[in-house]
Amino acid sequence: MNPESQYTVRRWIGNAWLSGILAVLELVLGFAMLSFPLLLGAAAVWVCGFVLCVLALVHFWHVFVRAGQRWWSLLSGIMYLIAGAAMVLSTIPSLELITLVVGLVLLLGGIVRLVVAFTLLREEGSAWRFFNAVVSLVLGGMVVWSWPASSVWLLGTIIAVEMIFSGWTLLFLSLAPKRPAP
Repeated sequence: MNPESQYTVRRWIGNAWLSGILAVLELVLGFAMLSFPLLLGAAAVWVCGFVLCVLALVHFWHVFVRAGQRWWSLLSGIMYLIAGAAMVLSTIPSLELITLVVGLVLLLGGIVRLVVAFTLLREEGSAWRFFNAVVSLVLGGMVVWSWPASSVWLLGTIIAVEMIFSGWTLLFLSLAPKRPAP
């Protein structure tokens, strides 16, 4: 890339107006998707399924290209294709399974954090460790206790909230005063 095109790319990326417009667009989409968490969660599972199918094709291509790893590439390709096809063809059950795994991971993480908090009881910040453990346990318990109904809102809500916080961050960065170049 020549220096003049690098300057043009930096100018567009560093443009406060463009960043502000993209931030507002991300905020609007985040709040809109917060209204449709099932749609967003199902779309995320569907996209992941298609990505896995593409990875399967890449591994099948490696069967013909790489001589020493043919069986491994074939086996990997078959596994990626099965997982990807299952996610695309059975989107809602896949969303339910992902939600259950997220809830169990939160519970397991909460238990580990609780053990660490009790182990480091006399250390500085142990109250925050204990609080973090309790929050993880409560969130994991809420997800697992209400499963499979929590599948309808969990993944989509997490993605939408992340979009909203990302939009706010981008908006505040675009509104921040710029330092002069050295």
